[in-house]
Amino acid sequence: MPTSDTSVSLASAARRPAPGAVAALTATEGLAALEQGKLSCEAWARACLERIEERNGGVKAWVRVDAEGALARARAWDRHGRRHPLDGVPLGIKDTIDTADMLTELGDPEIFPGRQPQADAPVVTQARELGFNVLGKNTVSRHAIMLPGPARNPHDLSRTPAASSAGSAAAVADFMTPLSIGTQTAGSILRPSAFCGAVGFKPTLDAIPYVAIRRYSRVLDVIGPISRSVDDAALFMRAFTGDPRFDPASALRSDFRVGVWRPKHWADTEPCMRDSFEANLRALSAAGVKVMELDMPPAFDTMGEAQDVIMAYDLAREYAAIKRDHAALCDPGLIEYLTMGEGLSAADYAGALDAADACRRAFYDAARGVDAVAMPSTLGEAPLASSTGSSAFIRIWSLLHNPSITLPVARGPNGLPLGFQLVGFVKEDARLLYWARCAERILGSTAHQA
Repeated sequence: MPTSDTSVSLASAARRPAPGAVAALTATEGLAALEQGKLSCEAWARACLERIEERNGGVKAWVRVDAEGALARARAWDRHGRRHPLDGVPLGIKDTIDTADMLTELGDPEIFPGRQPQADAPVVTQARELGFNVLGKNTVSRHAIMLPGPARNPHDLSRTPAASSAGSAAAVADFMTPLSIGTQTAGSILRPSAFCGAVGFKPTLDAIPYVAIRRYSRVLDVIGPISRSVDDAALFMRAFTGDPRFDPASALRSDFRVGVWRPKHWADTEPCMRDSFEANLRALSAAGVKVMELDMPPAFDTMGEAQDVIMAYDLAREYAAIKRDHAALCDPGLIEYLTMGEGLSAADYAGALDAADACRRAFYDAARGVDAVAMPSTLGEAPLASSTGSSAFIRIWSLLHNPSITLPVARGPNGLPLGFQLVGFVKEDARLLYWARCAERILGSTAHQA
């Protein structure tokens, strides 16, 4: 793993207790142990539930835990045999995704108290059919948008886990579950994963159907996995899409090409992030990866603003009834954002969509000579819990629909994770995950470190 001045001090590394050996297993490792008879489904579920019991009071990564149901399912698999390849893998579900057996209060327990869906969202139905053992529902940020919520960063409880898949990333990074299903509209998978020290993967739009989930923007919303390894992300995507090109067992290479883009917000990055990013580029190059600078068209630097126009316009319409009927329960930041969205015209919205279309076409010309694009995941370490941080390096890919992934490759001066982002081509998700697996082997991962 590359070295830089971002090494972790002994004091910061000791901020949280190390997990037990079983709780620390990735999904891929746990499945191998199950198949070899070295692990039972009950032991795996119990280890995760014990970690939740130990840590959730501070981290607040879960709003509901179905311990009894999870253990009963695990015992049934152990007693009667596992019939599906993923039987017994623990899983968290973001609390904006409908579950028929657990409340889904959408990150707004004051506005939707006791909300009980009558049916699972299709992604939950599929998860159960695949054999995942759903442990419970993960905490969502305030109003399920970019406002601070109850969850905390597992490395430092005074710091943010970001938004809105905050609890999903915190739960995975803190060894409470090997996998959680998150969603992203701007940066809600990658930013929490980067701040908490997990692998967050945002697929191409509609790779997994977004149905019976709190809606923000039809042209931006995606479902994706949060895990502690790229292998697990590939395992998840293969299971949910049926695409065999998501292959966690394929041989790895180092003769690939990475293009480096430093957009306008590069000037705002913290020194620790710059140092980590440059160290990782050097490590890739030393391993045989061809690293080259990209000259992206100037329009790409305005895509953050275009994404914000689309998100604000759509959110104002999706949340209109909430503003009308529950204004007194709404955070002032939400009211301000919805008011801004109400002031945008259809012409403003159409203009932002046109700009995104133009940039999608331009991306192929600018990046045609590389296999993936590299840039930082965030501006730096997770800020204090009063902020959810910036998604400046992430939100453009939500708008352009490119698959993107953050790898936990280093720790900053405060012992907090730093992420390395790779971006692929639209609908080439399996290819991006392959190159990310190759990069992970070269760069190493801090996801297993307490």
